[in-house]
Amino acid sequence: MTNPQQITYSLLSKSWNEKPLIDGVNITATCGQFSVLCGENGSGKTTLLKIMTGLVRPDHCQVLFNGKTFSWTRARPHLIKHTLYLHQTPYMFSGSVYRNLTLSINQSDSSAVQRKRMEEVLEMVDLDQLKHESAKTLSGGQQQRVALARASLNGSSFLFLDEPTANMDTDSVNRTLDFMQKLKQGGTSILVCTHSPETFAGLLDRLLVLEDHIVHEQ
Repeated sequence: MTNPQQITYSLLSKSWNEKPLIDGVNITATCGQFSVLCGENGSGKTTLLKIMTGLVRPDHCQVLFNGKTFSWTRARPHLIKHTLYLHQTPYMFSGSVYRNLTLSINQSDSSAVQRKRMEEVLEMVDLDQLKHESAKTLSGGQQQRVALARASLNGSSFLFLDEPTANMDTDSVNRTLDFMQKLKQGGTSILVCTHSPETFAGLLDRLLVLEDHIVHEQ
């Protein structure tokens, strides 16, 4: 399947303990669009993101790719390939920042191309001076930027980020927003789950609210 420019999820529903959490949600992710998702704790925001990235099975969902509609189960391999979910506390592999990036790079590229891309991304997230440091010893904000750098090298066109600026200082937030702006300009679809939508006001195309089991656009 060619890279989709848009993914549409229809009639997405999920229950926990026989109680509806998400009920009949219709939501679309579009390349080059920056969306923010808000909602109360326990409203199902993280579950929704994980369903959209193929990590949690819904009770029901249809997925539209490139003009073709699939059940979520049939769409799941495509979701795994084209989307990426990033937890607010990203996992760091053992070793340096640079090694963490090499694990996400497209192995079909030549070594020279790989090195060039990684150096460019390290500079974009302002971690080029820390590339030989252990990733696990970095601050929370720096680790988030490593995770975003890995995501950009992964080749996923659709990023779903869960509280990506939580526990960051102002400097890390600004650097992260600058990098997200570059990703957006490059055509990446970004959906951020947050309790602080004002942080992303300069990037925002859509503000979504998950309330009463349904997603509403503000």
